[in-house]
Amino acid sequence: MIIDCHTHWGMVWQERDRGDPRRWLAVLDRHLINRAFVFGHANLDRLDHCREDNELLRRLSDASQERILPIGTVWLQMGAEAVNEARRCIEQLGMKGLKFHPWLQGASVTSPVMDDICRLGAEYRAPIFFHDGTPCYSLSEQIAGLALRFPQTDIVLAHSGLLWNWRSALLYADLPNLWFCLCGVTLRAMEIMARTVPPTRLLWGSDFGFGLADTIAYRLELARRACIPDPTRELMMGANAQRWLESR
Repeated sequence: MIIDCHTHWGMVWQERDRGDPRRWLAVLDRHLINRAFVFGHANLDRLDHCREDNELLRRLSDASQERILPIGTVWLQMGAEAVNEARRCIEQLGMKGLKFHPWLQGASVTSPVMDDICRLGAEYRAPIFFHDGTPCYSLSEQIAGLALRFPQTDIVLAHSGLLWNWRSALLYADLPNLWFCLCGVTLRAMEIMARTVPPTRLLWGSDFGFGLADTIAYRLELARRACIPDPTRELMMGANAQRWLESR
């Protein structure tokens, strides 16, 4: 089983396919990927597209027989309305969690609204994914600070620090509510993380979908070439995510 824990429904896909996920899913089929957590793109790029893109993700999930696992977003600049929309995503739209891109969305995770979102995540046992690894709002240690402050909330480093911040991410490997999605790190970093982070908190992702290019092949090959024990690799590639889904 393979579950891709970091994909997007890109704006170019929507412009071309108008809410029809068949060609998007065909790329997953080519790589034998069973399911994927899917983040938006328009809703991370523009606040005024937030609600409609969240709704689009729900429709895509329905059209895919729930192979697409929708993850909604809100903008912290929305204030109290952000919390209301996050609750709507989980309660009414059946989202599996929430995703934030503090760098792209231009908001600090120290916002009091983010505190309310983290409490909401704990209330619904909904994981919160964060783009991480880039300054000034998305350093891995900034995101890990939320995991320290909100131990009942599952926080996901959606890039595990990327190419340059992954060593900082590793400093927080012992936090039991911090998850590491190996999406964007080097092969060597992947190997070190697989030895340092508890195997039950490792995930894998491709970042597929921002554009039309197939980015899955490269990221899959990295995961397969990395010197990682087979039981750990099995957990990372899908078993952890499946266990996660079954527990909610």
